[in-house]
Amino acid sequence: MEIAEFTKATGNFLKAKDVIEDTKKLFVITGEAYIETSQKFGVERLHLPGELSAQKKTFDCSKTNARFIADTLGVETKDWVGKILLLNVYKTKTSDGKLVDAINIEKVVGDDEVGKYYLKL
Repeated sequence: MEIAEFTKATGNFLKAKDVIEDTKKLFVITGEAYIETSQKFGVERLHLPGELSAQKKTFDCSKTNARFIADTLGVETKDWVGKILLLNVYKTKTSDGKLVDAINIEKVVGDDEVGKYYLKL
């Protein structure tokens, strides 16, 4: 029995694997960010609603990534809606020493640059 469909992640949170598999790696912020307390870790996390290749995803944004966006676009999250983030993935260690992939924002794509990224194959 082949179980690939059964084991597929069902949530809409953006995963490092999504970024790795996406050719453009462009995340479009489609709504205002909000803060939610993580049930798993009990800490507040910034969530960015958006799309990666027309797939609705929620970017569970680290404080480092949130600071990067705020430094670039300002601290008011309603001003972030419609902006495009170029993402990449890097390796990091978890608290138990495992090496895992994590999402990093490479840059906020400027309005004058959008075309060149959407033309990528």
